[in-house]
Amino acid sequence: MNPKVLLIIINYNGIDFLGECLDSIFAQSYENINVLVADNNSKDGSVQYVRNNYPAVDIIQNTFNKGYGDAINRAVRYGIQKYPDAVYFGILNNDLRLDEKWTENLVGYGESRPDCGVMGGKMLIYYWPKYINSTGSLVNYFGSGWDRDFFEADSEIKRDSGETLAVSGGAMLVKKDVFLSCGFFDTKYFMYYEDIDFCFKVWKYSDYTVDYVNDALVYHKFSSSSGVLSLKKHFYLKRARFIFILKNYPLGFLRKILPGISDYEVGFIMKDLLARYDIINFWREFYIYLIFLAKLPLIIGSRILKRDNKKSLRAQKALKMWGMVSTTTTDSGRKQIPMQYLDMLWNRYEKFGSLTNRIIMGVNDEGLRRGWKSLITKGYPRGRFFFNYADAVLNSPYRGENHKYYFQLQYFLYERKQDELFIDIEGKVFEVTLNERMNTIVFEIPDDLLKDKNQLMVKLSFCADFLKRNNKNHTERSEILLNGEIARMDNRIFAKYIACFKDLFIIEIAVLSDDSQYLRREFSLLEKINKY
Repeated sequence: MNPKVLLIIINYNGIDFLGECLDSIFAQSYENINVLVADNNSKDGSVQYVRNNYPAVDIIQNTFNKGYGDAINRAVRYGIQKYPDAVYFGILNNDLRLDEKWTENLVGYGESRPDCGVMGGKMLIYYWPKYINSTGSLVNYFGSGWDRDFFEADSEIKRDSGETLAVSGGAMLVKKDVFLSCGFFDTKYFMYYEDIDFCFKVWKYSDYTVDYVNDALVYHKFSSSSGVLSLKKHFYLKRARFIFILKNYPLGFLRKILPGISDYEVGFIMKDLLARYDIINFWREFYIYLIFLAKLPLIIGSRILKRDNKKSLRAQKALKMWGMVSTTTTDSGRKQIPMQYLDMLWNRYEKFGSLTNRIIMGVNDEGLRRGWKSLITKGYPRGRFFFNYADAVLNSPYRGENHKYYFQLQYFLYERKQDELFIDIEGKVFEVTLNERMNTIVFEIPDDLLKDKNQLMVKLSFCADFLKRNNKNHTERSEILLNGEIARMDNRIFAKYIACFKDLFIIEIAVLSDDSQYLRREFSLLEKINKY
């Protein structure tokens, strides 16, 4: 009831990620674990970093980077020999943070279901953990693959544990007998699709199933290595998709869908690029399509010679697997990330302008302090997000008791629900209700908050508890929580941060006098009473 687990991290130039990933492994509640880092010829000092800081971790160094699948195969073969009592093999990306019960929950599920051979849990987006990265992988008739429930709000998606078409190779747990019965990962892909291909193989050629486990959580730094919209990612995704189609789809079905795929790739995508005179991207797409045509006779010829392993095919399980393939073609079901979110996933930060009594994001936001995330530069409106808590410093506009003074906040709320926001101005806390879409909040503040002050501290939070803590002498742990520095949070603080996670897109923060030309008079002024 306490089987040995070997967790394998596949690493390539991931020195910036390895520490947090390894720390989360050593914080696992499940103790019968060995850890192996399989390094794919990194040039950033990753191997020496692991040796210096994690001496208990086993390391294998590959002389060449032959891709993700090849690294997995080498590591698993090495693990089978060196750790013969290992029953489970975990396959992990380096840009993850595992929930402390990830291993325990997956092993518990695997032990309770002898037929389950491959398991994956719920993957959340690291910097935005209220959104799902994956609850399993899906693919359609044209071979387009996507993460199930991608970018859906975790609170709104209810998934039960159970059989699924595939799980992400970024964080999966595999029983050793699966490798022994149906083989290893296919190295043709280099990167992407090797996990879906492996799960297809498990369904078709073994007695095991592939299962999603809802309570096994992992936090993933989405597209941290290849980029959210990078050409590198696009190239390897489309190349891998074509290989996957040619290798896995029945030959009779291929004969039916190849004309449709060609028509879509040439008659729609490349034709559209030519119509827009986008010659560079046209030739990129054309090059990928040439690879597809070149591999067509090679892969199909190989399949005919091997007769698609019909002797070992589990026909009933294969039928069940094909029943989980989406019947769509051009629509992959992938939810596109809105432009406002992209900088958040990249997690960049820069401030602009000077300190004034009016912060306009990206124009005059030098007064920003803790909690603010990247500036959105390519979308409208232009602004910044904060999560749970953020603060800022503004110059005081105070010009005497004969004026009234107002706090003004312009924001955009994406979710279709109301939220309460707490605003602390120099120790006085006001509570306001946020409404959906673009809105401005304006309320009067007592002039004694501004009198005799050159600068004003403004704090924003969805949780009054954050403001109370911040008004006291807080420890370093509280500082980490308020700053939202996820990488430095221990498990307890991280769990609390995630539990109350909310976000807001801010365009402007200002403290203005009643005669200011920037005061938004079209909005009714809201009188609010101090709550604390």
